[in-house]
Amino acid sequence: MYRILIVDDEALIREGIADGVEWEQMECKKPFLAENGIEAIDVIKNNKIDIVIADVKMPGMNGLQVADAVRGKAIIF
Repeated sequence: MYRILIVDDEALIREGIADGVEWEQMECKKPFLAENGIEAIDVIKNNKIDIVIADVKMPGMNGLQVADAVRGKAIIF
């Protein structure tokens, strides 16, 4: 089962994606949720996440910065 992380600063969008998809049919567990990039990094540090769905434009740390941190191993595990 894949582990998904959904990152969006808008609760309605974040929860809508989480609740609107039948994750089990795609061999995924119920997704983790984060409301910003900083929280997303914490979730990634503490869980094995296979797929991240992130908003590009968020305050603090945006989705592109999260991708750079994960891809570039800029986060410390």
